[in-house]
Amino acid sequence: MMERSAKGSRERILAAAEEVFAAKGIDGARVDEIAALARVNKRMLYHYFNSKEELYTYVLKVNFEKSLAAGKKAFREKGDLKQQVAEAIRNYFYFLAANPNYPRLMAWEALQGGKYARKVLPEVWEQGLPSLKAILAEGISRGVFRPDLDLKQVLASITTLCSGYFTNKDILAILWEEDPLSPGNMEKRLKHITDLILNHIVA
Repeated sequence: MMERSAKGSRERILAAAEEVFAAKGIDGARVDEIAALARVNKRMLYHYFNSKEELYTYVLKVNFEKSLAAGKKAFREKGDLKQQVAEAIRNYFYFLAANPNYPRLMAWEALQGGKYARKVLPEVWEQGLPSLKAILAEGISRGVFRPDLDLKQVLASITTLCSGYFTNKDILAILWEEDPLSPGNMEKRLKHITDLILNHIVA
């Protein structure tokens, strides 16, 4: 019973921290606010995390891992290589739609110069990179994808095109005078991004 209670407290702290960090960034976030939102006292929070910085770093790590898992789902089944890449883009795009805190956290971290992301992202990145590398390498060897593909550039394009849509949704709403997050508009945007990427990588 105590173990379940402790797990529940830790999960509430992480959920509350994610909300506050996404809204205010690490500099604007206050431990008091996170503890209150999680319904724990500060002593309990510091029992699990030694500092606000440690908590923030862990929130980033958890979100990086969730993002990576979303993209990797497409590579679990063998099949059409172009379809697997398209499915990976779709999974990532709709991961962002379902997790609005993620693009906000990334935006805040970018403003910080990646200070905390560099502590956890390389390790997480290396865990997920082989899956995409293998798909692209197979596609190149079979003549499906261009032989001169730059993996870093492809990944940068996918992540920037997808995440940029959600970080700029409020500006787009003003320009379009309609909701960028409506199902129809999201599907249109996803198709546009997928077409751009596939048109670039296919031989």
